[in-house]
Amino acid sequence: MLAAIALYLAAPHQRWGALPAEPAALGWGGAAMLVIGLVLLLSWAGPATTLFIAATLLMTTWSIVPVAIAWARRERGGSR
Repeated sequence: MLAAIALYLAAPHQRWGALPAEPAALGWGGAAMLVIGLVLLLSWAGPATTLFIAATLLMTTWSIVPVAIAWARRERGGSR
């Protein structure tokens, strides 16, 4: 999930705010974490299962993070 968040932060239209690092570093770091995670999953599950698990986690994270950010900003902002 850290890989998915890092890759989300590397996107040019993310709404996180001030980034903890350069977008390029976040992109490469996220890609490296994703590859490491895939290798670790491959040692436990088959290739098809590994890709399914990784894709499911990526899609879930990329669906929840923008909504969570919008919700947090709404809570801080008070009114619309």
